[in-house]
Amino acid sequence: MKLKAILTAAMLLVPTVALAAPGIMTQSAGLRAGPGPGFPLVDRIPGGARVNIHGCLSGNAWCDVSWSDDRGWVSSQYLEYLYRNSYVYLPDYVDQIDVPVVPFVLSSYWSSYYSGRPWYHRRAYWTSYWTSHERFARRMTIDRSAARIGRAATRNAAINEGRGPRAGVTDRTTRERNAAQFRGAREAKGREVRGREAAVQARAGRERMGRENGAFRSNARMQPPAVRAHEAPRFSNARPMQHVAQPTVGRSSPVNARAQAPMQRAAPAMPRASGGAPHINAAPRGGPTGGGGRGHDGH
Repeated sequence: MKLKAILTAAMLLVPTVALAAPGIMTQSAGLRAGPGPGFPLVDRIPGGARVNIHGCLSGNAWCDVSWSDDRGWVSSQYLEYLYRNSYVYLPDYVDQIDVPVVPFVLSSYWSSYYSGRPWYHRRAYWTSYWTSHERFARRMTIDRSAARIGRAATRNAAINEGRGPRAGVTDRTTRERNAAQFRGAREAKGREVRGREAAVQARAGRERMGRENGAFRSNARMQPPAVRAHEAPRFSNARPMQHVAQPTVGRSSPVNARAQAPMQRAAPAMPRASGGAPHINAAPRGGPTGGGGRGHDGH
């Protein structure tokens, strides 16, 4: 009885294990909560990452995969599928690969994997969304760029497999190549962002310098021009002497001094004792002012 129970449990587990097939991401893509780009984003899987493919929706446009500790749906145009010990681009081999077809029931799928997510309580809204978008999710639409990258990865893997002695080397080379492509794209985007920031900073610096130069020129026009050293007026530190007015006589010749001297008044006429006409002193100016003398008596 115990052996029968064990065999029964093993038979129940076999389909689940058989659904999981190894796969590789050809480039970075979003892991969605449902088969469609409109569903919430669970996580982002980098290019070259290994995933387990549990099956694809009918039409093989979207596949149910697990990566790390997450579970969700990825577009098949970003997947390589392990087929006959080689990884092939899934959209090109859907007719040759017996990929398991799995349904999508939103209520049970979300209850199993997204019970703690912030958008889990909006199950009714997303159920209505899935009902209206289910027909689009079953159509295989491949982006040309994604197809080119996926086919190049498959071709390079086949070349490396033919040269390498072990399949593990091929897997490692593929992962490294895809990881290098992902890093290169991320670094290019980072350089572009840094270049834009540097351009914005340079433009702001030029505008600031222009404003400062304009203000400096305005101030220079408002201020009086500076006087050069050889044009500046010369001043003496010594205290100026007080000007004293000098008499005019001191600065004139003796003749002018006499001319400027006040004129003496003539002596009044004195009556003579003999009763004659009064004698008028007619002595020349500057001569003696007396009355008679020896000079007078001689006439």
